[in-house]
Amino acid sequence: MRKLSQIWFEVQEVLFPFIEKQVEKPLTEKLKHLVTTLELVRIEDMGRVPEYWQGQSPKSRKQIARAFVAKAIYNMDTTRELIDRLKISPALRRICGWEKISDIPHESSFSRAFREFSESGLTQIVHSRLIKQYMGDKIVGHIKGFHVN
Repeated sequence: MRKLSQIWFEVQEVLFPFIEKQVEKPLTEKLKHLVTTLELVRIEDMGRVPEYWQGQSPKSRKQIARAFVAKAIYNMDTTRELIDRLKISPALRRICGWEKISDIPHESSFSRAFREFSESGLTQIVHSRLIKQYMGDKIVGHIKGFHVN
């Protein structure tokens, strides 16, 4: 099991420079936040990719899962806003897993995937896995407003 400090070192010293080289510009703080979160939660490893999906092929499900996290980090209200941002930001698009604008799925594909993520409880699964992986059986408590004089 990798420790958080090891993950942070790998993200800062290896992953950030690698991505910056790929997109040919420094990453913004928001993009760094996204990369760090994606590396920590590994949401694309949690999503189930169905063998058959009505209509559009499910081939982009892992990239859509990464975009799902980006939508939350960027506090975007709509899927349309996410798609528009993916189209104008090569760095965001590449971090999510699409090379070209034409690779980005249609809005309906995002909607179907987001509904699937919601119905499957994907965020709860990821949260539970993180707690088990990094905290194990430790109990963490917090008492708000408790002061010792």
